[in-house]
Amino acid sequence: MNTAKDTRKDTPILAMRAGTYRERPAHGPLSRLFCRVWSHRLPQDFEGQIAVVPDGCADLIWAGGQLMVIGPDRTAAFPALVPGETILGLRFRPGAALHWLDVPLRELVGRAVPLRELRDDVRTMEERLAEEDCALERRRLFEVWAAGEASLAADPQNLMGTLFDELGSGALQGMSATQALGERTLRRRSHDHFGYGPKTLERILRLQRFLRIVHQRASGNLALLALEAGYSDQAHMTRDVKELTTLTPREIRGQLRS
Repeated sequence: MNTAKDTRKDTPILAMRAGTYRERPAHGPLSRLFCRVWSHRLPQDFEGQIAVVPDGCADLIWAGGQLMVIGPDRTAAFPALVPGETILGLRFRPGAALHWLDVPLRELVGRAVPLRELRDDVRTMEERLAEEDCALERRRLFEVWAAGEASLAADPQNLMGTLFDELGSGALQGMSATQALGERTLRRRSHDHFGYGPKTLERILRLQRFLRIVHQRASGNLALLALEAGYSDQAHMTRDVKELTTLTPREIRGQLRS
């Protein structure tokens, strides 16, 4: 397992490479509202800085003794996590968060907001989670409660999910969604559901495509990886990745390969 000792002291470490990060698909009732279930724990002696790169999604987490909503990011976030604490997380399905939170995601961009500020019916669950000493039981309570909420949630906006999937696969400007709604309506709904417009979402999902390719392939020419990920050339990739993450593609590849 890598720590800050494995890289330059002034270089942030990708969150997935710092400490113990686990992620799995959401199943059953959870999958109505969420797409991924994850947990993250930093070592007790961790002293570095972690980078959480943007992914076009919002998350519901348990951290610091409270339920919180992590809004979508435009660029990498550098949260001050407590070493040794296990954070529990659920990633909202694309198009699912708006109606459950009753808040346009454009108002949550780059923010970590206590859920009780958005919903007044969660304090009892927060108290139960805080009182539970067993980590496994706390995780079970968190997921069971969230599954109950998901079962009552409004149906996700399938068209927004389609936009997300098309841009994530490299489709030109989310063709199906654009044709169905028109550019102005699509831009407005994209800001409501993702926090920003299709162009920004496209950049972020292209970054995620690059990360997946690098993660799956331990080696490869960066120029070829750039083209495969959907960048016009390596210089375009370097500029875009640096702006979104503060890291260069070479630094990201080095962390994911180690």
